Order: sequence, then C-alpha cells, then structure tokens
Amino acid sequence: MFCKNCGKEIDDKACVCVFCGVATEQKPAVVEVKKANGLGIAGFVVALVSLWLGVYFCIASIIGLALSIAGMVAAKNRRLNGLAVAGLVISIFSLMIWGIVWIVMGAAILLV
Repeated sequence: MFCKNCGKEIDDKACVCVFCGVATEQKPAVVEVKKANGLGIAGFVVALVSLWLGVYFCIASIIGLALSIAGMVAAKNRRLNGLAVAGLVISIFSLMIWGIVWIVMGAAILLV
C-alpha cells in the first residue's frame, strides 16, 4: 500500500506511515481475548481432588461433576470446554470407583 500523504510504499498492515507519520485509513487489528472458563477450571480441580476425597461419601465427586457440567453449559466458546470435559470424565470415573468401594465395604460389613 502507498501512503496517501507522501506516496511512499508502506506495509499493508501499517496504521501510521513510517516516513511521514500520517495515519493510514486502516484501523488497528482487533485482538479477540478469550475469557477463562472459571466453572470448568473449578470442576476440573475439584474432580482431581475427588479422586482422594471420595472416601467422604463421594461429595467432592458430585460437586466436581456439577461444576464441570455448569462450566460446559456456561462456556460460549467450545474451545474453552477442555477442562470442563476433563473434569466431567474424572468426576464420573471417581464416582464409579468410589461407588464400587462403598458397595464392597457395605457388603463386607453386612456379611461379617
């Protein structure tokens, strides 16, 4: 592109002519800022913690599951769902594992 003031060739992406300093007609590029998915991150962290805290009646697993689902619903951009999906998978896995542990422990107590 050429400067409208001095006529020298300048970069096509330039907002100001580097030779004369006059602004070009081009507007600066708008950078899209992605917001973090707070609920998805919280769901992921709680789901990780639930792998160890499932002994306490699987409450952490259920909270992690709820936060992950809320994070998936609240995210407007599908690319921000990564941690929410990971939290969902870990929470379901944790619920299954700790559910089996509680069933086996309950059966052992009843049989003794």
